[in-house]
Amino acid sequence: MSTVAKPASSLPLAQQRTQGVAIISVLLVVALVTILATRMSGHLQMQIARVSGSEHAEQAYWHWLSAEALVRQVLLKEHEESEGRTHLQQGWATQQGPFPVRGGFIGGRVYDLHACFNLNSLRKDTDNTANLAKATERYQQLLTALEFDEYTIRQLTATLIDWLDTDTELHNAMGAEDSDYESLPQPYQAANNLLAHRSELRQIVGYQQAIYERLKPYVCVIPGETNWQLNLNTVPTDKPEIVMAFFRGTLDLSAAESLLNNRPNKGFESLEQIKQEPAIQALSGSGPLTDDLADLTVSSQYFELNAQVKYGDLEFYGYSQLKITEGKAWILHRSRGGYEADDNNE
Repeated sequence: MSTVAKPASSLPLAQQRTQGVAIISVLLVVALVTILATRMSGHLQMQIARVSGSEHAEQAYWHWLSAEALVRQVLLKEHEESEGRTHLQQGWATQQGPFPVRGGFIGGRVYDLHACFNLNSLRKDTDNTANLAKATERYQQLLTALEFDEYTIRQLTATLIDWLDTDTELHNAMGAEDSDYESLPQPYQAANNLLAHRSELRQIVGYQQAIYERLKPYVCVIPGETNWQLNLNTVPTDKPEIVMAFFRGTLDLSAAESLLNNRPNKGFESLEQIKQEPAIQALSGSGPLTDDLADLTVSSQYFELNAQVKYGDLEFYGYSQLKITEGKAWILHRSRGGYEADDNNE
């Protein structure tokens, strides 16, 4: 006698429920394993990217230092060959690269910090108020040449002086000290110290982004140095405003342009040669001229390297400030930054 198997639907209800729970459990386990695998894969990819980024950043950093070492050698060699004179026909003054290196490219540009207004010259010295007065005249003349209005000129000068000085007293009613910065949505205090880089201007009251971008090609910072010695040999021909500022407005735009355009191919050899220039001769009766001429130089000591490194997918920008003196090259300051537009495109 044959037996007929019972259809599934005829299984006991309890057994059907057990099978249903088992199927659901299996589906839940599969879903959980899938989620975990996806998350683990994401974390793994993130970890790989992090390690790769760290490796690229470290390699880019060493490329930056190699560019820095090369610049030191070039500056020392050219200073020796020119007997200390500095001018725009030397190799350091040209854009270098980008050159291919293993894994990427490296390029850079060197700037003479004697060819721009030293913001630290506005440091207040109670024992020498004449220097502050001279620096104030020069800075305000630069701002005037750049077509800032009178209110903005007075504010930018006063807030910068207050940022640099060592006291907490307002320079004048247009200045800003701790109470002004502490009342901001993200409060901080005035540095009451010298600047290390021109980008610090963005922390000072009045120096909004648009104003900073307008000033940037004309100003710089020499770490720890409050004097402003101008090297006429290295001032770009398209920035006569710097020369106007240095001579405190006694030299007009046309005369400043003429002075720069008539430079010898390898720059002035001495201060005496500069004094023979027609534009300077025309100022022979000017009161402050002797004081201004004493601040001129044809030998620069301070330079800034702007290095751009691309390694893998990473773009790296490094800034090194150097001092060349007594046959040695010293690094005064290093900092990293983000993308900076080419000055030629500003």
